[in-house]
Amino acid sequence: MSLRPHVHGRVPLVFVHGTASSPARWTEMVNTLDNDPRLNQTYEPWFFAYNSSSPIIYSSSLLRGALVRAVETIDPDGTDPGMRDMVVIGHSQGGLLTKMTSVHSGDLFWSNISKKPFSEVKMEPDNRALLSQVLFVEPLPFVSRVVFICTPHRGSFLAASDWVRSSITKLVTLPVTVTRVTASLLTLNPEMAALQRGRGLNAVDNMAPTNPFIKALVSLPVSPEVTANSIIAVEPSKGPIEEGNDGVVEYKSAHIEGVESEFIVRSSHSTQGIPATIEEVRRILLEHAQKHEAKSGSGDKAAAEPKPRVGKKPVVTSKSR
Repeated sequence: MSLRPHVHGRVPLVFVHGTASSPARWTEMVNTLDNDPRLNQTYEPWFFAYNSSSPIIYSSSLLRGALVRAVETIDPDGTDPGMRDMVVIGHSQGGLLTKMTSVHSGDLFWSNISKKPFSEVKMEPDNRALLSQVLFVEPLPFVSRVVFICTPHRGSFLAASDWVRSSITKLVTLPVTVTRVTASLLTLNPEMAALQRGRGLNAVDNMAPTNPFIKALVSLPVSPEVTANSIIAVEPSKGPIEEGNDGVVEYKSAHIEGVESEFIVRSSHSTQGIPATIEEVRRILLEHAQKHEAKSGSGDKAAAEPKPRVGKKPVVTSKSR
C-alpha cells in the first residue's frame, strides 16, 4: 500500500516491517523523511504488510510478487524511471525479506528440502509453479538499493532458545497455502522427512542461527547490480560493538560484507524512530536521489546533495565494494 497515488518519475520507497510488527512502526521515520522537500519530490512511501509468523521464504515471495504486480500495473511499458530505481528498507525480519529481492538463489533453498532435483519430485502442476516462484529466486530488476536495519542475517539469539521457539510455535498458525503444499508433498514423496510435522516452517524457527534457511540466505551475496546499506543497533550497556547486541540481534549477526556503508547506532532493536537512525536513512536516500537524477537526467541535483550525518556521535564505518 502507498500513502498517495503514484506520480510519474517518483521512486517507490518500500518499507518492510519486522516480526510481530506492522507498517505503523515506520510512522516517525516516514513522517520525518516525507517532510523533507528534497526527499518528498523524489520518493513516495510504500508499505508491505505480512504475517510475520509465516515461513520467511514464503513471506518474501509475497513481497516480490506484490512489487512485480505493482510495477506491471503502474508502468507496463517500462517508461517510468522512478519505478525502475526502487529502494526497499527492511527492519529485523523485514530485512531478510528485503534481501530476498536482491539475490540469486539457484537451487540452494530447494536443496534444504530435498536432495532430488526439483524436476524429479512428484507434485501437482499448480504446486510446482508455486514452489518454483517461492524457492528459486532472482533479483528484482527494478530494485536498485536495499537498506537493512537490525537484520538478523545469521539469526537471532532469542530464536536460538528452545523455550522461546517452542512457546511461540504453539501460537503460530501456518498459512493454508503452506500447509496444503506441505501435505501434498509428503503424500506424494514420503521420504521428504524435513517437512514432517512442519519442522522449521515458521519464521521464528527460520531465524534460529542453526536453521538451514538462515544459513543458506546469509551465504548469498546481494547482487552486484544492487547497492546495499546496513544500519545496526547495539545497546550501550552491551559492551564493545563487535561483541554487543540490540536485545534481539547480535552485531556479528547483523554485520555482512559487501555493503556500501555500515552505520552503528547505540540503540535498542526498535531503532526506527531514533533520530540518528532516521538521519542515516535520510543520508542514504539523498545519495540515492542524486544518483537517480544523474541516471534519469531529471530533477535538481543540487537539492539532492547529501548532507553530513548528525546525531550523538554514532559510530560509522563505510566500506566500498
